[in-house]
Amino acid sequence: MIPVFKPSIKRKEMDALLSTLVSDYQEAANDNNDFLKALAKYLQFEPGAIVREYSTAIYIALKALGLGPGSKVLVSALSPSSYIKEFEKLSITAVYADVEISTGCIRAEEVQRLAESGIDGVVLCSPNGITPDYSLFSELAVPVISDITTTVGCSTGDEDSGWLPDIVILRMELMDIITSGEGTAVFAGNRKILPELRSVIADLPVTSLLLNMHAAMGLIQLDSLENFIERRREIGDIFEKSLLKGNHKSFFQTNELTRNYPSFYVVLNSPFKEIIRYARKNGIMVELAFTDTALAIEPDLSEQCPNANSLHMRTAVFPLYPGLGSRNTLAIARLLSTLP
Repeated sequence: MIPVFKPSIKRKEMDALLSTLVSDYQEAANDNNDFLKALAKYLQFEPGAIVREYSTAIYIALKALGLGPGSKVLVSALSPSSYIKEFEKLSITAVYADVEISTGCIRAEEVQRLAESGIDGVVLCSPNGITPDYSLFSELAVPVISDITTTVGCSTGDEDSGWLPDIVILRMELMDIITSGEGTAVFAGNRKILPELRSVIADLPVTSLLLNMHAAMGLIQLDSLENFIERRREIGDIFEKSLLKGNHKSFFQTNELTRNYPSFYVVLNSPFKEIIRYARKNGIMVELAFTDTALAIEPDLSEQCPNANSLHMRTAVFPLYPGLGSRNTLAIARLLSTLP
């Protein structure tokens, strides 16, 4: 069976990890800082920290922006559930926005309407690799946290206005586009935030930081990131053309920005159980896509955010990763063109 997810870890990443394990502490301690600086240079943001847990990175971002009890933060109903859990810990109120059916990203009308009602911050993320329209946020008078886990390597701000998010989060767990085995990086897009960001980081226990062996793996991955992203786009293009032959749809970029393919997402017009049976019969694993989102843990949102609820109920995720190979790529393309 072709698995839905498979980490892009090769021999050289494992060699880097093993080399770090046998190095003395002082020598290995440089890996975390080196990885952070290299990522910051690649992304063109100010370095903050690389921590072990996704939730810790979200906590850092919220605290650095002064968001806490009584704060209201705008978030898409398809945002990762980890954000909602951190909101609850800090007594932050989530203000939920619906998404565009065609992109899965937050709706422009929702941003404008809810911003006028009074919010203290925004969490911006893409559930599927579609790059959001950053121009929607460039004139907001509140801080923005941008999660680029699925859109790393794409545009990170509004090029026309020069706007950048205040804080940027990049998760790098096993199934993400870039992986260090675990860990999440936090950066400042707004230099004015740096003192607060680094103050919050300084108060964390050392054990919160990414282990050096994982940082060593991440450094090797970063060297191949552009190739990984390009290979994902090549496979994604093949799958898009195959899907056009059937009755199902995928998400598409509605502006001129580039997009990523963290996996291949299909909005189904047939029951999921029927699709999964057909896929498994052909040796391919398929899963529901948005099972770890805000909507998944807040079922009352189904009426408030009907588009997000529709996508939550009928979007499947198919295998797409750099190590898929030509044979498996063709098998999945054939499957997509013949889905019932």
